Amino acid sequence: MTSTASRFADPSPIEASVKPLATQLADAVVALQWTDVPLKVRETAKEHLLDAVGLALAATTLDFGSAIHEAGVRLDGAKGSGVATVLGFGSGLTPAYAALVNGTLMHGLDFDDTHIGAIYHATAPAAAAALAVGEEVGATGTDLLLAYIVGLEVGCRLAKAGAGRFHLRGFHPTGVIGTFAAACVAAKLRHTDAPTLHNALGLCGSQAAGILELHDSWLKRMHPGWAAHAAISAVTMAQAGFRGPATVFEGEGGLYQAHIGEKPTAADLAIADIGDVWWTPDIALKPYPCCHFTHAFVDAAANILGDLKVDRLTADDVAEITCTVPAMVIPMVCEPRDRKIAPPAIYDALFSVPYVTAARLLGRSMDLAMFYDQPLDDPDTLALAAKVSCTPDPDTAFPWHFPGTVSVTLQDGRTPRSHVADSRGTKEHPLAREEILAKFDQTAGRTMAGHEARRLGELLLELEQHTTADLMAAATLDS
Repeated sequence: MTSTASRFADPSPIEASVKPLATQLADAVVALQWTDVPLKVRETAKEHLLDAVGLALAATTLDFGSAIHEAGVRLDGAKGSGVATVLGFGSGLTPAYAALVNGTLMHGLDFDDTHIGAIYHATAPAAAAALAVGEEVGATGTDLLLAYIVGLEVGCRLAKAGAGRFHLRGFHPTGVIGTFAAACVAAKLRHTDAPTLHNALGLCGSQAAGILELHDSWLKRMHPGWAAHAAISAVTMAQAGFRGPATVFEGEGGLYQAHIGEKPTAADLAIADIGDVWWTPDIALKPYPCCHFTHAFVDAAANILGDLKVDRLTADDVAEITCTVPAMVIPMVCEPRDRKIAPPAIYDALFSVPYVTAARLLGRSMDLAMFYDQPLDDPDTLALAAKVSCTPDPDTAFPWHFPGTVSVTLQDGRTPRSHVADSRGTKEHPLAREEILAKFDQTAGRTMAGHEARRLGELLLELEQHTTADLMAAATLDS
């Protein structure tokens, strides 16, 4: 058995012929150029950035949005006059604190994108770092997009290497892995060399954080923001010459061994195919503002209404409802039962299969208004949710897909059922650009007039022709 002293002693020199995984990743990130990026990836990235900016603007109207903005201003030495802009609010902060606020705003509604196989919110940490550092360095729209795409590609790969296992150990992969993705973004925009990024990635290992002990807190909302904040700090330290561990990924005390009890290979992290195989088009956009694990149940409920040719079902129509759920996510979206069938707080509703299934069967619109403007204790929804039971799926494709099955027993004896293998917004059923713009109108429209939102949307979809400064100016609300 290895002693504690020997385990944490300085390692023996790494063989010259074996590059640490962080070095291999840094080399790939530095080498990637805009001309390497296919048109499909560029267009997808712009749509996802547009989505995140709209979500951030919507979040400025809510209590957690105001709180994180106030915290960022208090914590930051710039006190509102820094070089990086907070979306919506317009405050200028130093890049690390602007990223903290913007990343929290982007993810805070739990309406942001997800790479399904990685179980990872890809855009928020990458975009938060890209906007903050992009504004700091005066980046063109093309430079901003390239760095953001780098963050998407890196984050999805690193998260998928531990998909499902991070959650089982109580970690939120977006908080943990997002730090490394955002560091690659910041390094790309600052044009650092590979050794500097390698050191920054090593430093990220001790700054990457995100536990899933949430209860009634706002903790999960801040994970992408903190990831981007920590990443910018790590890159800044590395640029100043501060060294990070070479084997942050594969070491005995490295990220994966510490978090999931396994050490990855280069193949596990899919480093070699960066620039050849593109993961960005596989990232799913959310059509509903709730946990992605619940989306298949929303679609299944809609299918049942369509099959019955009715607009809604009420508790009086229904004897019972059974939702078949991947066993691993039952603790997150079905338990404890009392909080899921009658959510006392918004996050309980967002992470409740019984609640969202009942709401959709009632014909309610699955939009921000349902969760944030209308009462959570709507009696019709609670009465129907009380008839929902969740049972483990013995043959699930999770975590590579987020499936769901809804079976309804009606009072008249009919038993409609719908199984959804892949929900709307996933790569199997992608949203059309018109649907993405409609969502942006819904989110940005909570704070902006229609013509302002349209102008901002057009700028985001033509970002190569603009600068980061243009984008941040257009995404600042008039006081």
